[in-house]
Amino acid sequence: MEKKAASQYVSVVKVDKRSSFPRYVFSLFFAISFLNYLDRNIFTGASNAIAKDLHLSLDQIGYIASAFLIIYTLATIPLGLWADRAPRKNIVALCVTIWSIATTFTAFAGGFLFLFCSRMVLGIGEAGYFPAGTALMSDYFHRARRARIMSIWGVAQYMGIFVGFVLGGILGGMGLWREAFLFASIPGLFVAFLTWRIREPRRNQADEEEDLLHGIEASAVITPPPAAIESGKWEQIRGVLTQFRQLLHIKTIVILMIIQIFAFFVLSVNVTYLPLYLQQVDTFHLSQQFTGIYSGGVIVIAGLVGNVSGGYAADLLQRRYAGARILICGICFLVSAPVFTVAIFTRNFPLFSIFFFLTVALLAVYNGPSTAATQDVVPSWLRSLAVAFTLFIGHLLGDAFAPALIGVLATNLDPTHGQHFAQNLAGQDLSLAIAVTCVPALLLAGVAGIVGARWMKKDVETAIQAELAQ
Repeated sequence: MEKKAASQYVSVVKVDKRSSFPRYVFSLFFAISFLNYLDRNIFTGASNAIAKDLHLSLDQIGYIASAFLIIYTLATIPLGLWADRAPRKNIVALCVTIWSIATTFTAFAGGFLFLFCSRMVLGIGEAGYFPAGTALMSDYFHRARRARIMSIWGVAQYMGIFVGFVLGGILGGMGLWREAFLFASIPGLFVAFLTWRIREPRRNQADEEEDLLHGIEASAVITPPPAAIESGKWEQIRGVLTQFRQLLHIKTIVILMIIQIFAFFVLSVNVTYLPLYLQQVDTFHLSQQFTGIYSGGVIVIAGLVGNVSGGYAADLLQRRYAGARILICGICFLVSAPVFTVAIFTRNFPLFSIFFFLTVALLAVYNGPSTAATQDVVPSWLRSLAVAFTLFIGHLLGDAFAPALIGVLATNLDPTHGQHFAQNLAGQDLSLAIAVTCVPALLLAGVAGIVGARWMKKDVETAIQAELAQ
């Protein structure tokens, strides 16, 4: 009876894979990623208006941004563990519901403490969807296409940043920033219901079906079982600490964590402070409304270019060099360091626009290849935890405290200790604070990617052998 039920389940999903169901799931998760970054970045787009309305200081803006990131970081591991043991679609649906409700509460903030708490709850909701969603998507799209799919999925985040910046900037400039949060919260509840209704794929289904479709025997394309597998190191067990040890023995995972630490720091700092930076009198003195449209537009166009080109280039080069997905990340981060330096110090707006666009495009390249690499080098039962673990380390050591650090550093670089920001004259303070932290971070991320690319081939082979050993 159990065998019959299982075969019925698999046959239904296979029919769906031959039809449009994987594309429907992808569209749904694309919408979720869009809403995720929309909810996050309305605050960023409206931060100047919120600060003036609620009488917040520059360092308090940093604390609020860090409140979201810290809770997001701490919640990632338990929710990732849960996703490797439960239907992932249900976890995603629950998390989308939580963050939509938290966005609603943000609209009613009357001061620093309420706003701080509502952004903390937002972090809980958003922490669970990405580990569970990435693993679920990996079971709908096989390894050969994974970097492209993850890259296209990553486009949604830049679209969300764009709309968040524009919505927050325009409505914030009109004194309607609360309405912006209310507007963003409603679609999330609808998408959460649709996610709860989809079917859960079998773990590792896409890769297994692709091999069967092409008549590939796994033993023909991989090396003999490593000693670690023969000794039972990769045995599918449920001990959390042992799973962490398994992940830390994968050199590619360690490299990805190092890259993400520095990448998350840079991305968080720039997304948090870009609108404020552009509006300062001693930089470009843009209006609140134009800042949202301009910064969001540059980010989404450059993000599209970087994401899509990164995914296709990684999948293409992967056929020639097994570590291409990591190598591309390293090269782009290394090149972005001098480009970003020019952008942050120039006071010529056209020159800033060119170098800022190039910086965003180069930073966007890593999204798809790094996400795909995380899924490639671990067995299917560790995929959600692998994403959660790398996110946890990356956020904890990278961006969780980054906005607060930059806020405090910029305030201390200000000889008036806060009056520059009150008078919209904090551009030079922010430039120095960002440059002395972000440029070294980009250089270190680049070196880590270039050096670490050589280990990916062996780690993929080990992950495939782990699946065969079960």
